[in-house]
Amino acid sequence: MADLKELMPLSRAMNKSFLLLVFLSMALGCGESSISDNSNSIPLETGFNPKCTIYNATITIYPSPYEGTLRRCSTSDRQFYVYLPEDYSEVGPSYPAMFSLHGYTSTALTNMSYTGFMKQADINDFVIIYPQGLVHETKGGTHWNTDEIGPGNSVNSIEFLESVLDWVGQNYNVDLNRFFSAGMSNGGFMSYHLACNITSKISAIASVTGSMSVFSYDNCNAQPTSVMQIHGSVDTVVPYDGTVSASGVGFKGIEDVMEFWSTNNVCNLEPSIETLPDISANGVSGTHRIYSECANDVEVQLYFLEGVGHDWPENYEVDENGGTGLYDINSAEIIWTFFNNFDQLGKR
Repeated sequence: MADLKELMPLSRAMNKSFLLLVFLSMALGCGESSISDNSNSIPLETGFNPKCTIYNATITIYPSPYEGTLRRCSTSDRQFYVYLPEDYSEVGPSYPAMFSLHGYTSTALTNMSYTGFMKQADINDFVIIYPQGLVHETKGGTHWNTDEIGPGNSVNSIEFLESVLDWVGQNYNVDLNRFFSAGMSNGGFMSYHLACNITSKISAIASVTGSMSVFSYDNCNAQPTSVMQIHGSVDTVVPYDGTVSASGVGFKGIEDVMEFWSTNNVCNLEPSIETLPDISANGVSGTHRIYSECANDVEVQLYFLEGVGHDWPENYEVDENGGTGLYDINSAEIIWTFFNNFDQLGKR
């Protein structure tokens, strides 16, 4: 698959000093409680049993503040973060949960800083898992492997993420019938890859600036699954029309992806299409396409945004905290609203 670099929104781009701080905090565990808060955790049969600590490091989060609890969980070679919303409780009804997956060359903490899911979790009571990808063995750069596992890249991203999903289900008050995955760029590719490969455990996915690798597309075996794609018309990193080499390596165009999932889900292939309001007042907007009447009442949706590049759209008002006011949608809000309609059986 082509190199996919996650380009941060300019208004919230981190300078080199802050990036260094992030990487040092990840490597050294600075800002964490010295006492594990899951000493009684239940390991998986595979032996997967990460140790978690309260993560108290200062993180630039937008929108801020977040009110819940952030935990950093580590094994000998992998790590992820778990965000528990403000009103989380180990007793009572279980909470839906989701992955938020970073892009190529990026980090879990970076993804956490701009996606806006923490605010939505505090409002809507769901758990977020921010996993950290490994460095690509030949290309370099942190990534999720959505191609064939073999020479040149032996990283098994599916195995790791499925272990995290199962372990979180055993050790937190999480409803595994309502588990979702969202990601930007390579994280969007991986969300599709999960829907294809652990389909019985993923209730819906959302991809922002991602697509499907040719390998995922050609080998997908998914049950009817709700899918949302958010993509800009001028994305030059993951072009809307896709990029496939003469040897068949690369990624599919977004129209191919929409056709695949609307067919897989046995939808009405004539979608409804509405024009998005120009909330940003910049003279351009986009369209919202919905494929409905699908098996199990799942849906396939596409937000196509005119004039938008390789970015995570949000429409927070311009302010000193980093709101840009540049976009006509708030990705975190529409993704969670979408996810909240579904479980493993389809529409709730």
